[in-house]
Amino acid sequence: MHKQAYDAKGSHIGTFDGEFLYSMSGKIALRVDGDEVYTTEIPCKCIGVYESNEARKLDGSLLFRTEE
Repeated sequence: MHKQAYDAKGSHIGTFDGEFLYSMSGKIALRVDGDEVYTTEIPCKCIGVYESNEARKLDGSLLFRTEE
């Protein structure tokens, strides 16, 4: 089952299957590989870290959080 994803303001932004963050339209928005968060364009870029159900940018700001 996919977890629900929320932005820093608490708005529902999509779903997370443990590897990919899907937008509300179903498009892949971000990829999580282990504890690293990557963009989806080529070449991909590491933009943050994922731990304890939260993805944070390298500057510490929240990208998204997940809930069951």
